[in-house]
Amino acid sequence: MASSKSLPPNLHIRPATEVDIPALTSNFYTSFGHAPFMAYLFPKSPYFDKWWNEVFALGLRNPTDRTFVVTDSNAGDKIVAFSRWMVPQADGSLERKWPEVGGEAWGDMEVANAFFGGMGGNHEIIMGNRPHWFLELLGTDKAYQRQGIAGALIRWGTDQADKEGLETYLDASEEGREYYIRRHDFVLKGEIPIPSRPDSYGEFQCVSVLRQPRKSEGNKHAH
Repeated sequence: MASSKSLPPNLHIRPATEVDIPALTSNFYTSFGHAPFMAYLFPKSPYFDKWWNEVFALGLRNPTDRTFVVTDSNAGDKIVAFSRWMVPQADGSLERKWPEVGGEAWGDMEVANAFFGGMGGNHEIIMGNRPHWFLELLGTDKAYQRQGIAGALIRWGTDQADKEGLETYLDASEEGREYYIRRHDFVLKGEIPIPSRPDSYGEFQCVSVLRQPRKSEGNKHAH
């Protein structure tokens, strides 16, 4: 399980359960709702509350997924962060089922298709059929950022990737990529162009980054 040792004593990491689903959706909005692009693509509404509930439910039911939450014991064990990892499969396959993307509630399908299609396309091109660890979702309540939470959730996967000699893959915002590069040894492997929208979020871009395993005695595949 992910370790809470590096966090302040009031913060605790544990595996998520289906009881946590509504709180996970709420935490998505406290983590990303202030970001103009995310507010544009996923406007807060009953439709998107239901959609994100289904996103988290599918992950919790998927045997290749590991979802974690961080709770604050000083705030009634409120969920303040989450992560979702997909563990390596022998053939490199990481089948992901997401709820339907489309319909009137989505509004701008050009942007939605660029976002989801760009991430999926890059993942397939960059990783092929190589087994790897994939950090699919990571969010921290804006009020709890810069306390080491993201780093602890990331290390849960990268530590295991190092032991197994496997790569780690994720997609990040242009704003967040330097954090992954400087703090966690990822390198830029691809860009995900998103159409500009001058009247709302302006310009936005995602990137795909990849981390090579650190060599160690326990690294079975390092060479």
